[in-house]
Amino acid sequence: MDYTNVSGMAVLAAGGFAVGALYGRRLAADAMAVLRSLESRVAAMEHAVRGGAGTSAAMSSQVSGAHAAALEKLAGAIEKHAAAIDDHGAATVAAAVESSAGAAKAA
Repeated sequence: MDYTNVSGMAVLAAGGFAVGALYGRRLAADAMAVLRSLESRVAAMEHAVRGGAGTSAAMSSQVSGAHAAALEKLAGAIEKHAAAIDDHGAATVAAAVESSAGAAKAA
């Protein structure tokens, strides 16, 4: 095994890590700035295509209706889940009482 070659590779890897650590944050910050700029341009274009405030009232009422329906569905699911938990709890207590009574008779 050539230790000179291995040590040279280790130094090269450490140097690559150091350069990546120094410039990686800068590159990531530049990329995030570009993405934010692109996102704002897309949002402006969507706003222009939809026509601004004229369609937002109609869309708001549709969204409100869909939101209300989703909330009702969620409330029903929560009630069903709570009933299932109560049933499970009652079954667990009954099993514990039976087990306790069986242990008391055996002793």
